[in-house]
Amino acid sequence: MNSLTDRMIVWVAVGRGVVVEPDDVYWLDAEGAATWVRLRGRDRLRDRRSLGKVVEAVAEFGFLRVHKNHAVNLRRVLEVRRRSPGGDWEVKLEPPVNRVLPVARGRERELLAAFGP
Repeated sequence: MNSLTDRMIVWVAVGRGVVVEPDDVYWLDAEGAATWVRLRGRDRLRDRRSLGKVVEAVAEFGFLRVHKNHAVNLRRVLEVRRRSPGGDWEVKLEPPVNRVLPVARGRERELLAAFGP
C-alpha cells in the first residue's frame, strides 16, 4: 500500500483528482475508454482512465480484475459462487451494494487464489 496516505485518486478531469478511501470503493466498471468508480449506495465517480490503467494503479489496495468490464475490491466481496452447477463464476458484493458481477472464464483461479488455499 501507499505508505504515505493509503488512499487513492480518481482522476475525474484533466488536472483534477478526487481522493477516496479504497474501502469505500466496491467495484470498478469500464465504460469505453473511461471507468466508473462505484462507491457505497448509488454514488459513483467517473475516472478518465481505462479500466486497465485504474486497476494497475489500485491493485495494491486489493482490487482485482475479474472480467473485461469489471474489477472488484476484494475486501467488499461477500460471496464467490457458481451461477449454476458447473457454470461460470460470479461474485456478490457486500451490503449496501449487494451487486452480483460475472467472473470471466480464466479469471476464477486468480480470484479464488486471492482468498487463500
